[in-house]
Amino acid sequence: MVSSGAGRLGELLREGVVARETPRAPRLRGLLLFVLPLPLLFGALIALGAGRLESFLADASGFALFMAAAYLTRRGIREAHLHDRRRRFARLPRVRLQTLGGLLMAFATGWCVLVSLGQGVGLALAFAAVALLGFHLSYGLVPEAPEQPFDLSDARARKVAAALAEAEQKLIEVETAAARIANPELKARLGRIALKGRRILEQIAERPTDLFRARKFLNVYLDGVRQVTDGYARTHRQADVLALEENFRGVLVTVEEVFDEQHQRLLDSDLMDLDVRIEVLKQQLEREGLS
Repeated sequence: MVSSGAGRLGELLREGVVARETPRAPRLRGLLLFVLPLPLLFGALIALGAGRLESFLADASGFALFMAAAYLTRRGIREAHLHDRRRRFARLPRVRLQTLGGLLMAFATGWCVLVSLGQGVGLALAFAAVALLGFHLSYGLVPEAPEQPFDLSDARARKVAAALAEAEQKLIEVETAAARIANPELKARLGRIALKGRRILEQIAERPTDLFRARKFLNVYLDGVRQVTDGYARTHRQADVLALEENFRGVLVTVEEVFDEQHQRLLDSDLMDLDVRIEVLKQQLEREGLS
């Protein structure tokens, strides 16, 4: 009894910690890459004004390559942030945008040394290698992929993983929409809903056979919550705030109750299956004369 109460207390403490964690996007990381190529832009404008077409094309193409590399890196940093902080079941793409950004950054460096500065291929490759090493030390080429919750070697496991990844994406969209809502109470309710939804997904991951029991929850409830939350986030500043807010609050209260019921239903199914296994074992012991 004491251990059960302690376990419940630990669960509540963990939920409180998770609820207070609000992932913050890396706002400034990677922005320096947009600034470093600016001399190439100035050089291209000067060359264009002087009528040096070849120099203009060399500098302009180098600037475009650097900017594309910076854009891919920035998108890759945001992608890695979402996967690391908010994704548990989604599989990462094989080729990461951040890695593509680093490779393109190295190519742009070599291109500028070869075309804009007129140096040899060997020196261009050396500068490209140094740029790639610097990028790796600063940003990393291959961010560490999150550990998969279970083996994906068979078709059934992949089906469960796909369902969990789709459900997790809906929860992420709910959290993204909640960030656009100013009301702290509604935002807190959405945070609790997302937390409870993730707890249900963890239950299914631990016991994949529960996927059938939770299919309605994954396909209907989560999608409905996502649509309602996104709609409120887009329109709550343009409509009758009080009436719309009260209706949305009522929806969220119902959603929290449904999520709690779904969680308890999965727990009850575990207890029911445990009781069946215990009864079978008891009967077997009686047959063997060991009761």
